[in-house]
Amino acid sequence: MKPWKRVDFAEVVAEVKQPLFGHDDLTILGGQCAESDVLKLIKHWDLAKMPFRVWEYSCEIVFERDTHPTNIALLERGLIFGVGGDLMLRRNGTGFSWRFIGPAGIQKPAEDYCTQDYWERNQGAKFHLDEKAALLWGEWNGKQWVENRVGAAKLNYPSKGKRVQLNYKAFTHAGIVEFVWFTSLNEWVG
Repeated sequence: MKPWKRVDFAEVVAEVKQPLFGHDDLTILGGQCAESDVLKLIKHWDLAKMPFRVWEYSCEIVFERDTHPTNIALLERGLIFGVGGDLMLRRNGTGFSWRFIGPAGIQKPAEDYCTQDYWERNQGAKFHLDEKAALLWGEWNGKQWVENRVGAAKLNYPSKGKRVQLNYKAFTHAGIVEFVWFTSLNEWVG
C-alpha cells in the first residue's frame, strides 16, 4: 500500500497558474467520411510529421510506421499520430467518424467530410496541458515483440529497446481530460 502524500499547495497553485491552451494554440477538427474516402482523408494531413500508426482490423491490431490501412473493409479503428497531430478514425456503420487534434493553423480538408471546427462552437474554451507517458505492452526478446495478453496484436514498435512508451499530451478542463494528442513512441525511459 502506498503511503499518503501531503498536499503541496505551492505545487497545486503552480499547476493552476500554468499557461492555458486555446484556439491560438490548437487545431481541433472532426467529422464523418465514407469508407471510400478514408485514404483521401488520410492524405490531407502532414503524414511526414505523423509517422506512427495503429490499425485495428476486425481480426488483428497492428502497430506500424508510415503505412496506410491494407484492408479498409475490415478496418474498425485507425490512429495516425506524431508531432504534426493526432488523427483518429472510428468505424460508424458504412463510414468513419474522425477527429484531429494538432498544432494551430492546420486547415480543414477541402472535401466535404461534415467537418466541424471545435473552436467555432467553443470560442472561449481553454485547456491545461499535462504531458505524460504510458508504458506499452510487450517486451523485445531480441527477435520480436512478445506479449501473451494481446495475442491478436502484432506488436511492431519502432524501437528495439526492452520496452516502449507512448508519449502524449492531455488537455484538461476543470481536471477532466477533454482531448488527448499522442505525439510519439520511443524506448522506455524508466
